[in-house]
Amino acid sequence: MRPKRLDIFILRSFLLLFAAAFFICLFVLLMNILWRWVEDLVGKGFTLGVLAKFFYLSSVMLVPEALPLGVLMASLITFGNFGERFELLAMKTAGISLLRIMRPLIIFCCCLAGMSFYFQNVVGPKASAKFSALGYSIMHKNPELEIPEGVFYGLIPGYNMYAKHKNPETGVLSNVIIYNLSKGYENLTVIVSDSAMLETTADKQFLYMHLYNGEQFSQDNDVDSKGQPYRRESFREKHILVSFDSDFQEFGAGIMSSQVGSKNMSQIMHSIDSLSALQDSIGVGNLAEYWQAMSTYRLSGADSVKYSEMSSKVISADSVFAVASRATQVDVLSSMRSKIQGQQSELNIKGRSMFDQDKTIRKHWMQWMKKLSLSLSILIFFFIGAPLGAIIRKGGLGVPVIISVMTFILYYITQVSGEKMYREGEWSIVGCWLSTIVLAPLSVFLTAKANKDSTLFQMDVVTEFLRYWFGSRQKRNIVRKDVVIEDPDVNRCKGLLERIRANAVSLNSSVLLNRRPDYTGLFFSGVDTSSLESMNGELEELVTDLGNSRDRVVLDILNGFPIIQTYGVQSPFGKEWANRLVGIVFPIGLLFYLRAWLFSRKIKRQTAEVSSVAERLTEYSKNKQIKG
Repeated sequence: MRPKRLDIFILRSFLLLFAAAFFICLFVLLMNILWRWVEDLVGKGFTLGVLAKFFYLSSVMLVPEALPLGVLMASLITFGNFGERFELLAMKTAGISLLRIMRPLIIFCCCLAGMSFYFQNVVGPKASAKFSALGYSIMHKNPELEIPEGVFYGLIPGYNMYAKHKNPETGVLSNVIIYNLSKGYENLTVIVSDSAMLETTADKQFLYMHLYNGEQFSQDNDVDSKGQPYRRESFREKHILVSFDSDFQEFGAGIMSSQVGSKNMSQIMHSIDSLSALQDSIGVGNLAEYWQAMSTYRLSGADSVKYSEMSSKVISADSVFAVASRATQVDVLSSMRSKIQGQQSELNIKGRSMFDQDKTIRKHWMQWMKKLSLSLSILIFFFIGAPLGAIIRKGGLGVPVIISVMTFILYYITQVSGEKMYREGEWSIVGCWLSTIVLAPLSVFLTAKANKDSTLFQMDVVTEFLRYWFGSRQKRNIVRKDVVIEDPDVNRCKGLLERIRANAVSLNSSVLLNRRPDYTGLFFSGVDTSSLESMNGELEELVTDLGNSRDRVVLDILNGFPIIQTYGVQSPFGKEWANRLVGIVFPIGLLFYLRAWLFSRKIKRQTAEVSSVAERLTEYSKNKQIKG
């Protein structure tokens, strides 16, 4: 079946972004590797070929980790762009569901997950073995000879050198001090010379020191030495040959083939079987040795002969110990204490060895599981990124990058924490799947919400939720109407004003707003807010009626009336069973209780404002007839 134009359009839009996001993520992860190896790479004179091989093998190893993050970022930007340019809306208007829009990318991500698994199982282990061997070779290479001015240089094995000045053109060192520590501190040799030249031999195995016009002070504290322990020697020219291998020798990948990262899944399972069989045999042997040691605690020497005729009888060890002499008792106690301490130390060593062996087995299982979880994370990250992009409808590199980084941090923290807990034996093998367990439900939730055109994560929804929970202040915006159909009833409004003012004063001193809320009443029996709701209803009626006034002063005074959120002091839910359930679960009920207390303090201030504004409006109506 030929792909449709819509599928080709979606794939083209995604693949370009995925390629860019993948290489960006790969570069970021590669920089992390570089920072860890920078001390071993700098100052050793590696050729471009060695550095290129280092970065190439690092990149190959990081491909499985960069793929999920690249998919996450690309899917976020792609669907964010679709939503921002209203292309997603056009597709849905044509009757195409979100899952149908995502179908070509789902197929692509499934293929990508399969490729990632093949890469980790076939290409990754070989690259890991080569990289480990190259890293071992890099760490064991001596640094290039670069003597600095004015500081001691200690990278020559067995020597410590100081040069006050250095000619950058000729390389001649002036005012040189050399400490020869190759024979130890007891046999220290100090060389002071006016100038010196250093060069490596052609095979780069030795360092040739040419010293001019100086003195040598040596100290010989060997036991067989005779004569003066200190010697002084003056010279005009002195040449010293020092072993200094500065050539780079790369080890083969075979030396790292036993590492767990250098094995594919079948090799890992074979190693697990071998290690488990070895561990079982060691455990059986340790148990046999333990029971054999426990059976050796008997009296020895003359005491064993003395009580040999009692061996066929059931006797008490305490009674035998009691009839022994004081010296025998002391010897027995000392001997038993030594045996117990020795056996305790031996058991601790064996226990630690068994734990380390179990830890090695868990590392193999962890690497086996990681090949599956990393491949599966590509699909999980896609089902997080695509719905999020469709919901937030923001493209570009702003919001998508922030969300991608936060999601990857969550993934990384859960993955590292779960693997560490499993590696240390604190958790079961489920720890290897902790990141999947955390993010998989999130991906299902976001996909379901996006497929139903949820308004999740939109700012107006978040703002409304915060306003509902915390009761943020809202201001009225009443403006003069150009056309008024019905003029306000002045006499009726005056009566409402009087009642509102009296009710506000009464409520301001009421128990409802001056005492802490009743916990049982809030969740079980209900809260009587009839007077508050009555005043609020009359207030809104007054504002609606006087909002038709043509007097701008009246309208300005009306804008001073606060919007009272009476629901804050009521039971939180409309269902009685929901209120009771929240009240029983005390930690959750305490949050709603504190919220009700917060609202009661706020409504108390609002009733005072209502009374003040009502008084201002009454005074104004007395001084001037309210215009109809």
